[in-house]
Amino acid sequence: MGTPVTANVGHTVACTYVFLDQNGQPMLTQPTPDAPAMWTDAPVPTGASTNNVSSDGTTDVVTLAAAGQDTVGLSVAVGGKTFTDSLLITITPAPQVVSSVVINAVVS
Repeated sequence: MGTPVTANVGHTVACTYVFLDQNGQPMLTQPTPDAPAMWTDAPVPTGASTNNVSSDGTTDVVTLAAAGQDTVGLSVAVGGKTFTDSLLITITPAPQVVSSVVINAVVS
């Protein structure tokens, strides 16, 4: 499962995917999917968020509309093998307060 996300009403969450190797690192050469990825979302309550999937299936942009949760699902096949993942988004109406800074490290 993807790392859960908590964000405020009004944000968007851009979901993409990366194929990983047996060590959990990004593939140096990303494989070509058999077909566009399939994305799903399950907002609770209904209408807490909406999703907009790109025509090639590489991105799902989730717009947060009301307090609640959304579970975003992904299914993509490569070489006849299907890979899946899911991501929990918690949607909060609380105002944002700066509370920290973080260094993002991306392995490529």
